[in-house]
Amino acid sequence: MKFLFSESSIDYNNYKFGYSVNLVLNDNDSIESVYSQGFLPYTGNIKNKEEVYYLARSIRVDLNDYERLSENNRIVKNAKKKFNIKFESIDKTDFNHNEEFYKFCIDFSKERFSNKPLNKERLSLIIDRKNYNRTYIFSIKNKIIGYVLAYENTNIIHYWFSFYDTKYLNEFPIGKFMMEHLVYHAKKIGKKYIYLGTCYGEKALYKVRDFKGIEFYDGNKWINDNKILKDLCKSDPIK
Repeated sequence: MKFLFSESSIDYNNYKFGYSVNLVLNDNDSIESVYSQGFLPYTGNIKNKEEVYYLARSIRVDLNDYERLSENNRIVKNAKKKFNIKFESIDKTDFNHNEEFYKFCIDFSKERFSNKPLNKERLSLIIDRKNYNRTYIFSIKNKIIGYVLAYENTNIIHYWFSFYDTKYLNEFPIGKFMMEHLVYHAKKIGKKYIYLGTCYGEKALYKVRDFKGIEFYDGNKWINDNKILKDLCKSDPIK
């Protein structure tokens, strides 16, 4: 494991000099251990094929404390009343990442990603990463409506990238449905934690509201105080 530091934000008046923290995993390093230290996988540089991670305000659900909230229960019930939604969990090596899959994911990113959408090169990098080893598939009448690319081991799941057919947004909140389903699934099969990415800005507050058992990494430790997390998100300089 190799740590990398690069200069970031500077507040000279208050003597605060920020450094971004990255690390590169070696073959024998534990992916679970990296997640437990607040790091998340980085794929922003398509020329870098190393197993790079970045330190951030990441969040996870402690599944010992998780229970499905009433609003999520309503979403799940309403979706299942309308559609017979099939869920599959497939090992990455058994899944065909074909052109249809690439188009589905890239088209979704063009429509829904707030930053730069995916291209084929970056999606290929994501597929090749060791922290992606599980594909979750949602379908209706043999038609795929959503994918989740994830890492899973004995103890954890990392919900990394999700892609879905946006036309179903007219029927039910499919993104929320998929995330709630995976959190519930993780609890059901005995995982300890499910990691849900970063939590910055007010738009990320749905993650705080939607799941009981939320914890966030403050740079040193995991904290389960939702009020602190909400205040941080509301004060983030992100629109």
